[in-house]
Amino acid sequence: MPRAAAPAPGPSPAAAYSHWIDTCAAAGWRGTPVAQEVPVRDGLGRVTAAPVRARWPVPRSACAAMDGIAVAAGAAAGDDVWHLAAASFGWVDTGDLIPDGMDTVVERERVRLRADGGAEITGPAPPGLNVRAAGEDFPAGELLVPAGRRLRPADLAAAAMAGHATLQVTRQPVVAIIPTGDEIRPVGSALRPGDITDSNSLMLASRATQAGARPLVSDVQPDDTDAIAGEIERVALAADVVLVIAGSSAGRSDHTAAAVARAGGLAARGVAVRPGHPVLLGYVRVDPAVSGRGAPAVPVIGIPGYPLAAAVICELFAVPLLAALQGRPPAGRVPRRAQLACDWISSPEVEDWVPVSLTPASAAPHAGCLVVATPSGRGAGLTSRLLRADAWWPIPIGQGKFASGEHIDVRPISDDPL
Repeated sequence: MPRAAAPAPGPSPAAAYSHWIDTCAAAGWRGTPVAQEVPVRDGLGRVTAAPVRARWPVPRSACAAMDGIAVAAGAAAGDDVWHLAAASFGWVDTGDLIPDGMDTVVERERVRLRADGGAEITGPAPPGLNVRAAGEDFPAGELLVPAGRRLRPADLAAAAMAGHATLQVTRQPVVAIIPTGDEIRPVGSALRPGDITDSNSLMLASRATQAGARPLVSDVQPDDTDAIAGEIERVALAADVVLVIAGSSAGRSDHTAAAVARAGGLAARGVAVRPGHPVLLGYVRVDPAVSGRGAPAVPVIGIPGYPLAAAVICELFAVPLLAALQGRPPAGRVPRRAQLACDWISSPEVEDWVPVSLTPASAAPHAGCLVVATPSGRGAGLTSRLLRADAWWPIPIGQGKFASGEHIDVRPISDDPL
């Protein structure tokens, strides 16, 4: 059974997110999605800003659903064999319009031509056989895609078939990512003792792309308040949200809080979540006349440098903000019921995000559990924990002790971007 919660070290993630959004709005930020028109061929992964309805029926006219001959039902006598005069049928291929006066298509395999130009067919030929009626797929005016949906290949195909050459979608948010740290080196650099490859920028940029945004990654900034603040102010002119990697804690080399405070303001410093407790939430002031976004404030997230913590904070704060900027709810990773593989103790004073691997349950499923979830150990600095995980197990505040075999809800990490 869960034990009683201790006082939380900071607000809950949900409370911190809400306060952050309110603070940014009070500073002048406008998180309203902006609509734009794009060619339908460029719509994959974009979010609809308006409903998409069929401009005409599909098919537009009755057409053949098979290769064969078009006839009028009852055009010839006979039960098992129909005898057709040469003028009473016409050859059609799949997709061809049905000739006037005809309403049935008999498959080519059941047709035998006679020497006089007529034909014989075997088997039944009722009205409408192998014929697609006008509007059978969808009639004119039918809702094809609602507003707020991330467009899939099938959505684009349906829109094009129904007469749309362009679509109204929301503008892609721009995510500015600023790596910091004297020891951080770009991917591919030769490393000296103590150097660290800037893998966090790659991970966060990839997740932003997956969430429908366009990432802009800065050069690595030194551990210097002036340099970090200046870069925040520079990139905010073209960004919808700024992510500053590392330096969010309170060590001697941690300058992100001072840089964000100088560039704008802080809404939260420290949130009741593990890993990722030292997260910073704030905003940067920008000149609306210079900014491409037309608002005097841009949200900023100070993301802890440990890889697992960076991933968790991105999921909790960046991903929902990017969804809101596109006019849609966060991408639905449907929770999955799983059976815990071992005893587990968590810190009940925080929302604990535990990476787990999933394996098929060997025994017969019980209460909907088809998989077994195994926590991937501990340590926010271990990229291997995330690499080997299939799902997140977000443990709510107030819950701390779990026994092997308990049923838990997990959220698959693998996320189809569409």
